[in-house]
Amino acid sequence: MEHKTIKALFVNGSPRKNKNTAQILAATAQGAATEGAQTEIVNLYDLSYCGCTSCFACKLKTARTHGLCAVNDELTPLLRKAVEADIVVIGSPVYFSDITGMTRAFMERFIFPNFSYDLDADGNRLPPRLNKQTAMIYTMNIPEQGLEQWKYDILLGTSARIMQQNFGHCEKLFVCNTYQFNDYSLYAAGMFDENEKRRHRDLHFPEDLKRGFELGRQLVENLQK
Repeated sequence: MEHKTIKALFVNGSPRKNKNTAQILAATAQGAATEGAQTEIVNLYDLSYCGCTSCFACKLKTARTHGLCAVNDELTPLLRKAVEADIVVIGSPVYFSDITGMTRAFMERFIFPNFSYDLDADGNRLPPRLNKQTAMIYTMNIPEQGLEQWKYDILLGTSARIMQQNFGHCEKLFVCNTYQFNDYSLYAAGMFDENEKRRHRDLHFPEDLKRGFELGRQLVENLQK
């Protein structure tokens, strides 16, 4: 039997290409690669695109979009890769208690064409068109003990739940208390103790990278079971 290459796509929803979110995604991709997956990392902020335009071309009875958004722009090639991938991991920093706007726009265009409004013969909504291993990675400035206080498990869990409902599986990885600036002295950010932020980064970020690596490895293993 021919061995199928597992395709794993890693989507960076941060405007920064080498900081916290990007580094965690790179570690996750590395973990997937060690299990034999073909990996690719894409930066959303390199592309010019919009969110869903409610054209409903994907919901027409005569639709031939096959799970791909009908709007044709710079996001289209990435959406095609996401539809074809076996694993999709989306990483985003948290802006005002949510994923970035670019991440949200990507998810709208990726998920909605594969979200069924139709019913089967028994009157039940048709199951997800695509089955994938997916994950959401969230990086944020608040400390871990603030997750419950700020209800981030609920607020951020929404995007992961949508991925779960539409692709059958979604893991979550929270990376807290990230080191935000290269030099805190240059910014009006007196509410933060730079020494404490640096200490936390040096102590915990290596462990966050290991968790990302393990996540990538586990997603591939899930497909091989």
